[in-house]
Amino acid sequence: MLGRLGFSSAALDAKLLTGHALRLSTLELATRENEPADSAGVARVADLLQRRMSGESVARIIGARAFYGLDFLLNEATLEPRPETELLVDLALGALPAAGRLLDLGTGTGCIPIAVLANQPDAVAVAVDLSGRALEAARDNAARHGMAGRIDFLKGSWFEPLTTSPFGGEVDPTSGRVRGPLLGDVRGEGITRSSADLSPRGRGEQKFDLIVSNPPYISSAVVETLAPEVKDFDPRLALDGGPDGLAPYRIIAKEASDWLAPEGWVLVEIGFDQGAAVSALFLEAGYDDVTIHTDLNGLDRVVAARHI
Repeated sequence: MLGRLGFSSAALDAKLLTGHALRLSTLELATRENEPADSAGVARVADLLQRRMSGESVARIIGARAFYGLDFLLNEATLEPRPETELLVDLALGALPAAGRLLDLGTGTGCIPIAVLANQPDAVAVAVDLSGRALEAARDNAARHGMAGRIDFLKGSWFEPLTTSPFGGEVDPTSGRVRGPLLGDVRGEGITRSSADLSPRGRGEQKFDLIVSNPPYISSAVVETLAPEVKDFDPRLALDGGPDGLAPYRIIAKEASDWLAPEGWVLVEIGFDQGAAVSALFLEAGYDDVTIHTDLNGLDRVVAARHI
C-alpha cells in the first residue's frame, strides 16, 4: 500500500510499524514472519499503516526517535530529533569546558542537552521551552537516560524564565525555596533568593559557558507550503520563526551575552540559506569568532559565536 502511494521508504516503514504493532523486535519479526498474527494484532497493524498513509511520520506514530545513539520519546508538542542536529551536539561537546554549564533554549524533547551531558559526565544544564507538554517529554527523556539530576527544566519564552526563576532552579510558590543542579555547593539544599539575586547582571560567576538552540527558523509563509508530514503533524510553535524566519535569532543575539561567562559560546542551528543573515546578527551584537559550520551535505547548519 505504502509503495503504491509513493512512499520512498515503504518497505522499511511497513516493517517498523508492523513490529511496533505486534510488539516484536526486528529479529523476532524476521524469524517469525510466517506465523499468523491474531486479529487484534492485524487490526493494530492496519491502524498504524493508515496513519502513515495520512502523512504521519513513522517516528511520530511509534512515539520515539533515535538521536546521537539514544532513543527520545516524542509527543504532539515536540519535533522529531533530526540527524543534522547531531552537528550541534558535536560542536557543543567541543565548546563546553570541563564541569561546564549549558543552557538550551527551545529544548523540545531535550535531545541536545541530554546528548551533551551523556558525553560530558561533569556538566550540568538548564533547558527552557515555552510548551509545558514539550517539557513533559524532555523530563521523561532526562529520566530515561539518567540525566534528571543534572538538568533543570524551566517553562517560558527564551531567556524570560531565567529572570523570573532562580538560576537553574525550581521555585516552591509557598516557601520561595529553590533547588537545582546549577546551585553549586548548595545542591540538594533549599535556599531563598531575593529578587536582586535573579537579575543576570547580578549573578556574578553564575553564568553559562555555552548557550545552544535549535529554534524555529522557517518563515511563516513557508510553513504553509511544507510537506504534510511536517505541516500537519509537527507543532507550529517549533517551526514558525516569524515573517523572515529570523525572529528567534534576533532575541538570542541580543540577550545571550547577559547570560554567558566571558569567552562563552553560542551555537544555533540554522536553515540552509540563513548563514549570512544569522552571522550578521551576532556580529552586529558584538560577538567574536562568528563562524558558519556546514553539515555532511555541505549545507550551512550551525552558526557559532563567542562572547568577549
